[in-house]
Amino acid sequence: MAPVALWSLGGLLVAGGLIFPTLLAPVHRAWMGLARLLSKVTTPIFMALIYFVVLAPVGLVRRLFGYNSLVRPRGRTFWVARAPGAARRSDLKRQF
Repeated sequence: MAPVALWSLGGLLVAGGLIFPTLLAPVHRAWMGLARLLSKVTTPIFMALIYFVVLAPVGLVRRLFGYNSLVRPRGRTFWVARAPGAARRSDLKRQF
């Protein structure tokens, strides 16, 4: 009985949307309000799962092995040495 009722309701909404789309504006607002409410609940849960299941363990393992991405070995730098005043205008175009 429930599938028949749901299919009937769905068919009525589709038919109503095709024939009188402006009449379904309150239904659309209610549906989008429900979606907004669900996203406010589920997004923090998923983000917390990703943090505590993936990122935190990876960080702990890296610390256990003594790896720190912010510390560079002595003498190693990412700066490009250039002569003073050697900045070129072409360096500012197409940087990436």
